[in-house]
Amino acid sequence: MTRFRTFIRLAALAGLVAPLAACGARGAPLPPLRIVPATIAETVATRLADRVYLEFQVPAADSDGAAPGDIEHVEVYAVTTQPTDRRPREDFSEDWLDAATLVAVLPVRPPNAPPTGVRIGLADLLDEVQNRDAVAGPVSSFEVAQGEAVTVVERLTPERLAPVTVGDPDEEDEEDEEEEDPDRVVPMPLVSPPAPDPPIRSYVAFAVSSRGRPGDPSPLADVPLVAPPLPPAPAAVTYNAAAARIVWQAPTTLRLPVQAVAVVPPTLQSTPVLPGPTPSAFVVYDVAASGDPDLRRPLRLGPPGPLASFTDTAVAFGSIRCYAVRVVDYVGPGPAAQSPAAAPSAAGAQVGLPVLGESSPATCVVLTDTFPPAAPAGLIAVADADGITLIWDENTEPDLAGYLVLRGTAPDATLQPLTVEPIAGTAYQDIDVTAGGRYVYRIVAVDTAVPPNASPPSMPVAEVAR
Repeated sequence: MTRFRTFIRLAALAGLVAPLAACGARGAPLPPLRIVPATIAETVATRLADRVYLEFQVPAADSDGAAPGDIEHVEVYAVTTQPTDRRPREDFSEDWLDAATLVAVLPVRPPNAPPTGVRIGLADLLDEVQNRDAVAGPVSSFEVAQGEAVTVVERLTPERLAPVTVGDPDEEDEEDEEEEDPDRVVPMPLVSPPAPDPPIRSYVAFAVSSRGRPGDPSPLADVPLVAPPLPPAPAAVTYNAAAARIVWQAPTTLRLPVQAVAVVPPTLQSTPVLPGPTPSAFVVYDVAASGDPDLRRPLRLGPPGPLASFTDTAVAFGSIRCYAVRVVDYVGPGPAAQSPAAAPSAAGAQVGLPVLGESSPATCVVLTDTFPPAAPAGLIAVADADGITLIWDENTEPDLAGYLVLRGTAPDATLQPLTVEPIAGTAYQDIDVTAGGRYVYRIVAVDTAVPPNASPPSMPVAEVAR
């Protein structure tokens, strides 16, 4: 019997004793106050090939709102089941916990407290969990703080892919026998019945107090256990000063839409008899910025999309980008909104649980600034008694370092720089002139790259000194 089951029975017994103790008291008896750690409000499970990333926030209070909460550790469990028409999904229950696998047990420290530095033995932690029999493989364990967002990573081994039965299978067989009617006519469908849903793995997390009292379980988070989609070929990357363009070849196993969203005449619009599967999509990742995939979910650069291309506008020159692409398929039906990889439903298509395949080989580039500014425009020259004043329009490049002024003497007008270093303004006065001399000027913009990139020179302007 799990400790969770024992705790529930003790709480129910306390609920029966409380009304008896309140006999003769004025007013209706109050139920006993059950103070436990607050519920983990949301868990998000994302499957990437053979890894599942479960993300949630550790509670920072008790169920009565008292903060910081009395929270000793967090337990994470998972169960693999086979959905059926009668039982499309197993809800959390005592039987569910009895059949579960312990995925992680996380010691919890108070909020804003530094790490204790004391390594708690996993064997000691396992002695305190609600279902000690759920230890059937590696168990993650690392210290977290109240209120902290954490990620638990589980590797899907063959043992964890195998569905289990929740509860007593004999009870379900007895129900099936009772409902069997030999005289009942089974209706025959006009079309082939849909394929059965694949096995799913469901995850739950809850916090446990220092007295061994578990909080209410989080909502279940599901991932489908189907063969993950094949990856695309390595992407080709080009970039300019504004964005990087990533293009790849889709695999031949990609799920395509039944028909285009916009039908172009003379093709006729049609309505499918049954909703088709959701088409595959692509997700682009920056491997260089993602860190260890055994600790954190890889960093994706945008939501799933149907096109075999992506534009990254967050380029930073001098940085390294390693682009990799995964295919995401939707297996369903299921609560697709529970995952960050979920895509919006297309017209006439069902949306299911997302599963992402292995990533394509990464294509790495060092983003180097080889793009010069535009040539300065609007240059004019005005002569006065003090020399020749030049004025021009300001360039708009964000990495502009300044301008170089070039001067030549007619008639050959061989231009030489008047300024050794770039000047910041958009005006310059040339006082080293000879009265009656005819001078030709151009302006060149330079950026902050090392070495700097120089723009084409501006249109020339000529003026006679006074």
